[in-house]
Amino acid sequence: MLQTEQDLQAKSGGLHYAFVICLGGFLLSGIVLAAQRLPSIALDSVRQTLGVGYAEVGLITSVFMIFYAGLSLVWGMLGDKIGTRWAMTLACALSSVGTILFGLFGGTSLAAAIVTWSICGIGCAGLLMAILPKIISRWFAPNKRGFGMSLCTPGANFAALILGVVAPLVINGLGWNMAYVAFGIYFALITVFVGLTFREGPEEKGLAPYGAPKGTQAAPAPKLEEKAVASGKKVSPLRQVARMGITWHFGLFYAVYQLGYMAATQYYVVSMTGNGFDLATAAFSLTIGGVLTIITELVVGSLSDRFERKNMIGIMVACTGVLSAGYAIYLLNTPAPDLVPCYFFIALISASTGVITVIMSGAGEYYNDECRATGTGMIGTINIVGRYLGPWVAGIVIDATGQTAYAFVIVAVAMIVSCFIAFAMPRAATVQAKWAANN
Repeated sequence: MLQTEQDLQAKSGGLHYAFVICLGGFLLSGIVLAAQRLPSIALDSVRQTLGVGYAEVGLITSVFMIFYAGLSLVWGMLGDKIGTRWAMTLACALSSVGTILFGLFGGTSLAAAIVTWSICGIGCAGLLMAILPKIISRWFAPNKRGFGMSLCTPGANFAALILGVVAPLVINGLGWNMAYVAFGIYFALITVFVGLTFREGPEEKGLAPYGAPKGTQAAPAPKLEEKAVASGKKVSPLRQVARMGITWHFGLFYAVYQLGYMAATQYYVVSMTGNGFDLATAAFSLTIGGVLTIITELVVGSLSDRFERKNMIGIMVACTGVLSAGYAIYLLNTPAPDLVPCYFFIALISASTGVITVIMSGAGEYYNDECRATGTGMIGTINIVGRYLGPWVAGIVIDATGQTAYAFVIVAVAMIVSCFIAFAMPRAATVQAKWAANN
């Protein structure tokens, strides 16, 4: 028998099952962030073990990003075909396996490090941009999707908070190799949780989406195959997505944004250790930034439910660019940087990247349900160029100049450019209306 949202709240004390889904999203976001930040925290240790330069060790992260971004479309298509629950579970399992293998074999050679960390990248490709927007769009009503996503993405910044304190202790105590094994085991536990608790949508629980008007009844959404039969033609999600201009517009924005984002995240810690601060002191900047980013995500996520998401994206990305330019100028003009200004800039740059909540919500709303994961997966794949170039180019520039500050010059330029691209995007309602008119 179908239940209304009020029925569930009466039985569960007001807790909608959508919040269980958000907990899973929270944990999965943490895996992705950990996979991106662990190499930066352990960067010098890994580099010394392998006996390579910054540009070469940067290739480990760059190749990881090729798989992370390049397979986003594959995971999105898989999520639309076999369902988000099992696609997410498989992706999480691969992330765990890759992390453990990197800890066991990554120190033997640069090639082994690249191959094992790439396995983690293959898994991470399915944990965030490719599938999560579809899950949230199913479990939350349109006017609550920004709020729902804001409960998932802080998992990444909570991971940053924990990593900033715990990772240096674990690395110093166990060595970076066993630290990766320990984190891989933790990822495996999350895999079990996701497999046991995730559901495709509220209809599987006989519920209406969270935030739906009172009295709304749940009803199973027609499957893609059923829609194809009803319309008398075969529906191709990939073809739908590829023909939509917003796919390439949003993809261009995200590629440029990710170039700057990856350059920043790879060199937050090194920008301080390269100026005389010890690893624990430098990594603590990630903890401060993580706290501020959690707050930012909750605020801008809810605000984006009231204001146009693309404008929120543009404003926040502009802030990242300005702050990055300020940090670069400070480092280049200060022979002996002080701790407080470094913490100030890194924390605020990190906090401004809390716009990822709005980016993911906004990307998903440009597509309908049967091709949503494919659409966001395509956007995630298009940005492969930015994800690859960010750490690599920054590493080359640092090696050439001897100044870690130049990484944040790259960040500033990329963010300002992506800001203008974001403001130029059409409204989601306009794109949806055009799609409905043509179909």
